[in-house]
Amino acid sequence: MTTEHTPLVRAFIQARMSSSRFPGKVLAPFAGRPIIAHVIDRVALAIPREYITLATSTEPSDDPLAAYVITMGITVFRGSLNDVFLRFQDCLKQYPCDCFFRVCADSPLLDDSLFRKALTYTIQEGIAIVTNVYPRSFPKGNSIELIYAHQYAAIDPFGLTDEEKEHVTKFFYNHPQDFKIVNFESGNAALSQVNLCVDTIEDMRRLENQTTELKREFFTR
Repeated sequence: MTTEHTPLVRAFIQARMSSSRFPGKVLAPFAGRPIIAHVIDRVALAIPREYITLATSTEPSDDPLAAYVITMGITVFRGSLNDVFLRFQDCLKQYPCDCFFRVCADSPLLDDSLFRKALTYTIQEGIAIVTNVYPRSFPKGNSIELIYAHQYAAIDPFGLTDEEKEHVTKFFYNHPQDFKIVNFESGNAALSQVNLCVDTIEDMRRLENQTTELKREFFTR
């Protein structure tokens, strides 16, 4: 990517209703609203809503999710359930851009400043991915991955392992010698042990019961 034009940046939110540990969690009520609503609102603090897309599956179980997100004014792409890498490649074809954030829908407490931090690297040449999880030094649920579209589109999805098909960015981390990976850190490695993800009902209840200050920080901005 060059500096000759302002890069078009999108956010693709990865979500499905068929989570094995907490089915339907993305529409579960969290602090009075569905988890996915919080995720979208957090992303929208950094990326305009017209550039945010839900990337979900074509399975009927994801119909309610797609319908709800549309009411929030967010576009929806539906693709493969299990081959998430291919789902994102197909999503990219429908919503082309220079680079895109992969966002997990189980992260209602995303720190929007991290998106802007990642974007400061867009002036550099040859980057495949900007991340804060290689190695992780931020809490789970505050993961940031900014992927450069031309590099992602060039990967052959039929040559991936099952794990690489399931995880959008795993191929980059498995082949660091082939890609320029930029990782930014928090300065406090202990934060990597903090979990702000909602993987289970217990996680959701734990996060809801956090301090008033935490709720004020994340739900009144």
